[in-house]
Amino acid sequence: MNLLDILIPLYLLITLGYILKKYQFPNQDFWPGIERMTYYVLFPTLIFVALLKAEINLELITKVFIVISIPAFLSGLFQWLGFLSPNLSKATFSSMFQGAVRNNTMVSLVIAAWLVPSNGLVIMALIILIMVPYNNLSSIYILLRYGNTEGNAPTQKTLWLNIIKNPLIIACILGLSLNILEVKLAKPLVNTADFLGRSALPFALLAVGAGLKFGSLFEKKLAITLSSFAKLILTPLLSWGLCILFDAGADLTKVALIFSAMPTAVSSYILAKQMGGDADTMAQIITIQTLLAALSIPVFLFIAQQY
Repeated sequence: MNLLDILIPLYLLITLGYILKKYQFPNQDFWPGIERMTYYVLFPTLIFVALLKAEINLELITKVFIVISIPAFLSGLFQWLGFLSPNLSKATFSSMFQGAVRNNTMVSLVIAAWLVPSNGLVIMALIILIMVPYNNLSSIYILLRYGNTEGNAPTQKTLWLNIIKNPLIIACILGLSLNILEVKLAKPLVNTADFLGRSALPFALLAVGAGLKFGSLFEKKLAITLSSFAKLILTPLLSWGLCILFDAGADLTKVALIFSAMPTAVSSYILAKQMGGDADTMAQIITIQTLLAALSIPVFLFIAQQY
């Protein structure tokens, strides 16, 4: 598929989402509902069907773990350089860390489905199964240690319950379980789920555009620079290197590059707000990374297409 054939629809839908939200069309309550529908229903259905139909092996799971989790871990460590500045607050560091390790899963699912039609969603589902627990556990640990929690921190039991109840994790576990047990669902039921899940892709891009907020940017230049460099350049380069080192294969290399190059998750702002992180800096990091990703993603997408 031509590079522009992937990127132009992507950016047009994100732009459309921003314009519609800016002019409050159809109304102010519409967009939170779309976000919840996409996150709790459409994407889990998409992942469930992909895993249900997939051919899965232990070697693929092992390689996914290596080429995705190690770069995320190293990019998180890279954020400690921020403490070389005496003016960096602990709360701001927690936002830098989230900005470096978390990913916009929705956009990477969309691109993976377009870039690798045969296997992209399966690989993304395995990535989600590994990275959703890691991202949540590591980010919450950092917020507990460095944020101003003031009683808002979740208990260990609540943390694990939230991970287990994550709709994407549930979809991964169900899809994998039925696949391994070789349970055959009725074809009309699978087709219905397939139609429903594929509607997630355009709605996700519209929701990303609707979530963009342009306020006062670059107030915390060091935090934004370190976090954005780690997320948009260091992480995908490390992932690419590991793919080459471990002979990951064309499909995994393509999806790993795209997932690693994604800007941070919009949900990072909510977590920072709830757990005493620097929510204002988190919002700036999300917006800046989303804008810069318009330049970095085409580069790594071009590299991915060479495989």
